[in-house]
Amino acid sequence: TKNDILLLSYLSAEPGANDPIESAVRFAAENDLEILKSRPNKHEVPGYKVTGFVPFNPNTKMSNATVVINETNEVFRVAKGAPQVIIKLVGGNDDAVHAVNTLAGRGLRALGVARTIPGDLETYELVGMITLLDPPRPDSAETIRRCNEYGVEVKMITGDQLIIAKEVAHRLGMSRVILDAGHLVDPEKSEEEVTQHCERADGFAQVIPEHKYRVVELLQKRGLLVGMTGDGVNDAPALKKANVGIAVHGCTDAARSAADIVLLAPGLSTIVDGITTSRAIFQRMR
Repeated sequence: TKNDILLLSYLSAEPGANDPIESAVRFAAENDLEILKSRPNKHEVPGYKVTGFVPFNPNTKMSNATVVINETNEVFRVAKGAPQVIIKLVGGNDDAVHAVNTLAGRGLRALGVARTIPGDLETYELVGMITLLDPPRPDSAETIRRCNEYGVEVKMITGDQLIIAKEVAHRLGMSRVILDAGHLVDPEKSEEEVTQHCERADGFAQVIPEHKYRVVELLQKRGLLVGMTGDGVNDAPALKKANVGIAVHGCTDAARSAADIVLLAPGLSTIVDGITTSRAIFQRMR
C-alpha cells in the first residue's frame, strides 16, 4: 500500500541529510502516516529500530537500511534508489519498467523502494515507486537561450534516466540528442569516436561523478574552452579541471573551493552576466 512504501522509504531515508530527495521523502511520510504523527520521540519510528544505514552513494545510486521489528525481533533490509538500480536488484520487473517510463513521459522522476523477503537478507522484492517532481529552475530555459545567442553551447549532464533527460531537454528548448553515459567509457570505441559523440551530444544521462570529469577532458582536448557548473563534493574534480568552474547556490565547501566563480543566488541566469562582463573586459583590453 501507499503507507507501506512511505514507511519503508522513511526508514531508509537519511535523518538530517541536507538532500532534497531525502527531505521530500521524510516530509511526505511524516505528513501522511499516523504512526509518525503521534510518536513521542521524533528520532524513532514506533515498533522499528534501524540498526544499520548506508547513505546514498552516487556510484551505486541507492541507500540501504537494516531494520529490526521490535515485537518479533525479525530483521529485514530496505533499499531505496534509482529505479533502474532497484529493478535490477529485485531481478527485473516489467510492470515497474513500464510505470517508470510512463511517469518519465510526464516529466516525473521515480524512486524505487525494495525490501528483503522474510528470513533472507539477500533476496529483495519490489515494494513500489515513489514519484518526484523535479522541474528545471524557472530561469534555466532563458539562460540556455541567451548562452546560445552568445555562441556558447550548452550541454546537460544528469544522473537521471535517459527518458527523463530527453523530456527535460525538450522543455528547456534544447534538442533531444542525449546519450547514455556508457558512451563515454565504451572500450570498443576509439578516443576520437568518443570525442565526436561528446561534441555532438546535447547532454548525457545516467552519469556517475567520474563521467563529468571525462566530458570536460574530452572537450578540452578538442581545444574548446569549457565552463562547468556543479554543487557537490563529487563535482569538485570536474569544476577544477574546467577552464571556468562555476559553483551554484547552496553548494558544498568542496565545490566552492574548486570553482572559479561562486553563485550566491539560486538559478543560473547570472552565468550570462559573467559572459557579457568578461567579453566587455576583453574588448577593452584589445
